[in-house]
Amino acid sequence: MILKLIIFFIAIGWVLSSLVKYFLRSKLKQFIDQVNESQRADHHQRTRPKDGNVNVDYIPKGKGGSHGNSRNGEYIDYEEVKD
Repeated sequence: MILKLIIFFIAIGWVLSSLVKYFLRSKLKQFIDQVNESQRADHHQRTRPKDGNVNVDYIPKGKGGSHGNSRNGEYIDYEEVKD
């Protein structure tokens, strides 16, 4: 009789733990989806320029380092030719 009772409680504990895991995973997935959706909405609002203004966050470096930013033209290496 006691063996049946122990087996019964073990089975009930296993079933309840499985149900709790299932419900926690589903609630966690809903929470993650909700957070991702709010982040997408925030990102969309931040990246969209307002009133036709354009914001540049990244300026790529030109070839040649500081020479690319020079207003005098490109820097060209040359060799002096002797006749």
